[in-house]
Amino acid sequence: MNTLTIPITDFIRKFGEYSNLLSRVERIILTRDGRPFAHVIPAPEEKNRKLLSMFGAGIGTEIENDKIWKKVFTRHNRKHPVKLD
Repeated sequence: MNTLTIPITDFIRKFGEYSNLLSRVERIILTRDGRPFAHVIPAPEEKNRKLLSMFGAGIGTEIENDKIWKKVFTRHNRKHPVKLD
């Protein structure tokens, strides 16, 4: 669980930074006088947009190598690798 706890005054002052960070954390807990005051969570659409922007990031890199994935999906207690259809 990736949660960030910050004072509400810091959130107000640095709203732009925290709004950009919100898509990468599960929630931000705002505190007032050291006690939890509110929870800020990203909208599902924002999380999906961030994930879609990273789609295809591995194209042309070593991550496309089938030998690597064969090794990943081979367990030590299995004789044959897991087949993905």
